[in-house]
Amino acid sequence: MSYLTGFLTGVLLTVFVVFLVDNFAVANAPSGTEPQKIVNWDVAVQKLRSSITTVQEEVREVREDVHEATR
Repeated sequence: MSYLTGFLTGVLLTVFVVFLVDNFAVANAPSGTEPQKIVNWDVAVQKLRSSITTVQEEVREVREDVHEATR
């Protein structure tokens, strides 16, 4: 269990640090230039929402299967 907690903490910390670095790059970019970002956050949010929707649909299907099996 501690391995899983450490892994998830590391993933969240990595995402948080990359987010901070990207935001500081935008804040410190010279005016009139497009700052270089590490992550395209719009695409990341879109993929996260898609993944959440997929998981929700799968959970719904599993619940329906369990409900039918327990009749």
